[in-house]
Amino acid sequence: MTHFRLRTAGRPVVGSLVGRLVALAVLIAIAAAHHVLPAAAAEARVPSGARLLMIADVGCPYCARWEREVGVAYDRSDEGRFAPIVRLQRGAGEAKRYSRVLYSPTFIVVRDGVEVGRLVGYPGADFFWGMLAPILEKAGYRAPAPAIGR
Repeated sequence: MTHFRLRTAGRPVVGSLVGRLVALAVLIAIAAAHHVLPAAAAEARVPSGARLLMIADVGCPYCARWEREVGVAYDRSDEGRFAPIVRLQRGAGEAKRYSRVLYSPTFIVVRDGVEVGRLVGYPGADFFWGMLAPILEKAGYRAPAPAIGR
């Protein structure tokens, strides 16, 4: 059996294959927690009221395009203030609460935890805003009246 020597607080600690396996198990548990905790944190961030859930896959090119074209401004829009976005990975606990998500991205508007409507895919900014508007209205959103200029 292979042994190695470590020193802890001035005292030698003898490690063995079992010790190495225990250390490896601890490291794996820590690494796994980094993948589980973000999903749990996202679930905790979905309070009552209207929310836009964006369910995405890592490396999704359409998700990245949405982030560039819409995501950078969504939070500052009237729609974003009414239904703040919550980004979730497909398969996360909160994402599983709603009917099956097959494509990425899928946008689900929820009101008090109940699905109001969804958009599947991302065909471009103009289509996104146009398709999102009636779903948000169904959730209670009323677009502000346009300002009348002088």
